[in-house]
This record gives sequence, C-alpha cells and structure tokens, in this order.
Amino acid sequence: MQRSEDTVSNQQSGLEIITDPDAFLALRNEWNALWSEADGRHHQAFDVCWLCWTQVAKPRGRRLHCIVYRENGELVLVWPLVSYQRFVWTVLEPLTPGTAEHTSILTAAGASVAIAAAWRAATRHCRADIFTLPYVNKNARLYDLASRHAGLVAATQDVSATALLREEPDWTAYCYTLGALSKKKPGARERRFAKEGMLEIRALEAKDTHAHAQWVEWMLAHKREWTERVKKDGPWLYSKGYRDFLVNLVDGTHTQPMGILFVMTLDGTPVAANIMGLGRTCLNGLIAGFDPKFSKFAPVSIMVERSIKWAWENRMDLDLGVGSEDFKAYWSRGNVLPNTSFQIATTRWGKMAFYVKDLAKKLAEMRAARARASSDKAATTARTAYPNFAEMRPSPATAQAPEFGEA
Repeated sequence: MQRSEDTVSNQQSGLEIITDPDAFLALRNEWNALWSEADGRHHQAFDVCWLCWTQVAKPRGRRLHCIVYRENGELVLVWPLVSYQRFVWTVLEPLTPGTAEHTSILTAAGASVAIAAAWRAATRHCRADIFTLPYVNKNARLYDLASRHAGLVAATQDVSATALLREEPDWTAYCYTLGALSKKKPGARERRFAKEGMLEIRALEAKDTHAHAQWVEWMLAHKREWTERVKKDGPWLYSKGYRDFLVNLVDGTHTQPMGILFVMTLDGTPVAANIMGLGRTCLNGLIAGFDPKFSKFAPVSIMVERSIKWAWENRMDLDLGVGSEDFKAYWSRGNVLPNTSFQIATTRWGKMAFYVKDLAKKLAEMRAARARASSDKAATTARTAYPNFAEMRPSPATAQAPEFGEA
C-alpha cells in the first residue's frame, strides 16, 4: 500500500494507493456506503470491481492500483486502476472485465479536491508510462483534467445515450412521444414475431446458476459468430475470465446480483439473450447475442424494448452505451452526450511508445504504397504484352461459322 505526497497531516484524511488485494477487499462496506450515497453506476460498484479483479485482471497478471481518498476518516473517493506491461512500456487503465467501459470516478458530492488529488496520483505515482481512459463524459471533471494534460497524445470522439426513464410517469405516453423506428412503433416487432409460435421473453431467476452458465455460453458463441461476420475484433469474447465474470455477475445465490439476464425463446428454441448491469438507479447494457436465423424478426430490437420497459417498471434509467446507432437516439429521445477516449503519455518513455507506433504506421503505409505501385506496373506490363483478348477476336462481319466437328 502506497501513500502519496498528497496525504495531509491529519492521519484520517488524505489519499492512498492500495496495491494489496486484501486491503482492496477490506474497503467493501465503506465502498458500498459511498456507492449508495453517490447514486453509483454499475461499473463503480464494489462487487462488480471485485469480480473484475478476481475473474479477469488478477489471472491476466495485472497489478492493482486502487486510489482512495478520505476526509476525516470518511471515504469520499475510490478509483480502481490496474497496470500491465505492453512490450517495454507500463500501461495504466481502469479496472474492467476486459472490455472498454465508461471511465468515471466514484466520489461523494463536492469532492473536487479529492478528484484533483486522485488525478495527480494516477499520472505521477502509479509508475506507468501510458494512461488510457476510454469513454470519459464531456461533462465530467475528469474530462477537463485529461484534456489539459501535457502528455495527451490521442483523443477519440464518441457519443453515448441514456434513456431517462425515471422521468416518465406513463409507459404508453412515453412510447407515443417516440414515434416510429425504421417505420415500426414500439411493440410492433414483438407482435409480428409472436405470430411465428410461442414467443417467451423473461429474466432468469437470480439463483438459477445452471441456466446462467448455459445461456452465457450460448450468447458468447453467437456473439463470436457475429463479430466474425462483421469483421469486428473482440478478443475478450474468447476469454474464460470474461465468461466467468458474466456468470458470476448474474448469480444471486450468495449476494445480491449485479446483473440481470434476459432470454428469448420461440417454441422453446433459444433466440436471443441480453445482460444488463445493475447500478443504483440506472441499468447498463453490457452484451447481447442472437441466432442469425431469426434476424429478419429483429430479436435484439425486441429485447432492447423489453429491457427498457423492465427498467421503466423498476424506476431505473437505462444507459444504452457508446455508439451512434439510431435506436439509441430513438429510445433516449435524443439524450446523447459526447464522450472522449484519451491516451496520455505520463513519461518521456511513454511518448516514445507513440512515436514508435506512428513510425510503424508510416512504414506500413509506405510498404503498401510500394506494393500498389508494383502491382499497377505489373498490370500495365501485362496489358502491353498481352492485348485484351476481346480486341483479338474477329468482328461479326469477318467471323466465319465453324466447320462441323470444330464447335
């Protein structure tokens, strides 16, 4: 456990960087209290972060750097980070299940001093060369700190959408204000699909661990097929750690589950599955998969609609995730916010990593350009040596009918 230079004289106040997993686990009760008070999001919950550490980060050899800040003995900030080696550089990033999640810091209200101290600790005292921060909300204090850092090397722009369902008193009235998506109003796709047989959409019981494992594996298998079809890289989809993370996330046999698994079947045949992460007052869409043979019925769209209705019924908002897909703007009624993913070099050696990366990219582009030029030259030579066959064929006026036996 490290104590940074930001520690103040009062021993009950100040900042610590916790590197010991046992000390990390000991934070559970006060972390949970802060999460409840701060209306925490799914990825900020202790149980979620503990699963990320035990199921994914620790088995992959990550090193823990959990930044905490106390005022008069009370926990007011917690920010779990991990580091790892990439070639000869040390990379620092938020603790996640291996996927790119929203980056935010769990804090009590008015903790601006604590946030500034946590930022200094992350960029100066975690002994990393590169700091990556995916999907930082533009309205967050963290965005201002990252965008002004002298080592900022890359910033990628995205958007995310949230359906503010707690503000909606009536489901029918809410749906009426949405209009149509791809010429279909809410409920239309499900009614159409229900004509094909016995359509069932339900949330699995939290203690049905056997069904959890079966459905998670089914969903991941179909998600892998989808990524291969659309040429999207998803190495985490092949990770046993990520599979175990999802299964444990929805398990309610020992503790309150931090996720909910929705499944869809037609005449008992699996069609689609969707996992939502549970926050204090907001759901997060995590991952979904479907059988492509049912794609004409848009099962994922139906599942999204059912998930949104479940969130509304349980008085929760729904974070639809990062991306500019039409359905996200539709269900959020345009509540779309800018997000930025930052890459920051915190040392001179870290800046060298980006220099090497840029150099490698330029060399690859030069090799590709030379290959194209060589290919074009070869094609030109071939055309010169071997004229177009169509030009060698006799015209209809001069062509003669073949003799019998020639055809």
